[in-house]
Amino acid sequence: MQTYEVIGRHITFGIGTELKLIESQAESRTDSLKLKRKDIFEVVHPVQFKQGERITISPESLTKSLLENLKEISDKKPDGNGNKIEVPTEYPCIQHTGFGKYNVFDAEKNLLTQKPIKKDEAEKIFTEISKKTESDGSPNEDEENSETTQSENSANDGA
Repeated sequence: MQTYEVIGRHITFGIGTELKLIESQAESRTDSLKLKRKDIFEVVHPVQFKQGERITISPESLTKSLLENLKEISDKKPDGNGNKIEVPTEYPCIQHTGFGKYNVFDAEKNLLTQKPIKKDEAEKIFTEISKKTESDGSPNEDEENSETTQSENSANDGA
């Protein structure tokens, strides 16, 4: 488990998430949490934490959208990159949000799905945007064809 500070206005953790909290944090959220062991709680109703609060959670439980609102607090000596959370992701991509649901992001990191969708739907959208992204990276076929046609016409005009 790793400790993070909330840097966004607030953050919401969904049902099933395990959090390590201090006593005062758990006391103010007793209706939303179930004690699993000592200071480890399971979220039973979505629970929010405000900016500046610190929580400890398994990094595997965090989605990219959650990570955008958190800053890792390291117990290690700072190496100049202490505030960076490295999540290597290439865009466009599909992101698992939990419970068999997925989000789809385009090449500009824009969320394309209004809410998480099933994997097969996400893969279909991803395939479509991947094709568009690949074709945008190479010269447009129509442009190539028009250039070829223009050069052929020029050769015929000169004959």
